[in-house]
Amino acid sequence: MGSRYERAQLKKYGAQSKRIGFAPRLRDLTSGDAPWGAEGHSSEVPEDAVVPSAPPLDLMDQLTGYEMTSYDSSVCVPPPDTAEESPEGGGTTRAPIATVPPLTEAQARAQLLSFVAEKCCWGRGAAKDMAITKIVTTSAYHYELQSFTEKRETSWAFTPYGGGEVDGPMYGTPPKPWEISATPTELFRNEIKILPVPHTASVKPCHRCKGTGSLLCQECHGKGWTRCLSCHGDGWHTDTSGNRERCYFCNSSSHGRGRQDCLKCNAKGRVACPPCDSYGQIRCFISLTVTWKTYTSEHIVEKTSGLPEGLIREVSGQVVLEEEGSRVIPLKNFPESTITLASSQLVMNHSQQWPDEKQLAQRHQVRLVPIYEIHYTWKRYQGKFHLYGYENKVYAPEYPQTCCWGCTIM
Repeated sequence: MGSRYERAQLKKYGAQSKRIGFAPRLRDLTSGDAPWGAEGHSSEVPEDAVVPSAPPLDLMDQLTGYEMTSYDSSVCVPPPDTAEESPEGGGTTRAPIATVPPLTEAQARAQLLSFVAEKCCWGRGAAKDMAITKIVTTSAYHYELQSFTEKRETSWAFTPYGGGEVDGPMYGTPPKPWEISATPTELFRNEIKILPVPHTASVKPCHRCKGTGSLLCQECHGKGWTRCLSCHGDGWHTDTSGNRERCYFCNSSSHGRGRQDCLKCNAKGRVACPPCDSYGQIRCFISLTVTWKTYTSEHIVEKTSGLPEGLIREVSGQVVLEEEGSRVIPLKNFPESTITLASSQLVMNHSQQWPDEKQLAQRHQVRLVPIYEIHYTWKRYQGKFHLYGYENKVYAPEYPQTCCWGCTIM
């Protein structure tokens, strides 16, 4: 008699089917046949199956010098021990330390007025009417040390293999990471290059699809069709007059009424395997990542004005000393003793940091940044502001008129 569902459908549509001369194909509605595309594929991999993200390491070739290389993370390879290069002061540019140019009262007032005009709620009256009582000229030294290093890391990688020559160990012994030629585009510029290590490639079956090149579609589970959502798998619609008509959405399906062709797999029941791009094979090789990076350390000496160091760092000044070489020596006998001490400490720190990286070049410089401290009185208020850098930027945290009506001080 069939299943309970079939008997219910017969009871529901039997009389009506006789009236219109059609007998419902209930086997299409509750088919127990094997789904399309699923026969003989019990061992195939579903699209949503949990599988490793990379081939197992025990399938990879054992290559000398790359025993610790893996897929999960890059392995940093320290540079080979070489005779330590002597520090040098080559490329020295030492300019005479110029005196800070004088600043007039008119220049100071003009800079302050321009600065106040950029503040939407600051009053201009204080800047116009203040009496400038004193201009103190001073300067700051900005020392900066840069080290340019190279780091090399290795890891296993793979790409889809669709044929072609494979550079494997049969063509020679793979070179060590630091034996592979790689040069930066320019010194003191951060850069990354990824290179394949010669003679490390091999072809393996894809770990994702087990070499089949495709996966069972997650949407239709390999059947090539999904239940029609419009007619709920019945294949028929009942209009407002009670007449039954064929479902418009699944009427043209290649899998029979009540079933819609799966859009994800184009009714094939299978989708292309992403790791191997449907080839079923991958080319495994060792990848070398070369990273060039510039490390910067600095020290600012400004003893009198109290300006934040960040402001001095942002403005221009006179470069009074500049050196560059494979390694630089600390400054000696610089007019400002604090800079000499800072140079010695920073150069020593750079020589001990980053042991897994090779130091290619170093450079350091000293800039002289002019600073002016302007004292003034306005009404009964006594204050000061600063101009700094060759741009004469303004620093005035104590400005007395910080709203349009001058309500800070009446």
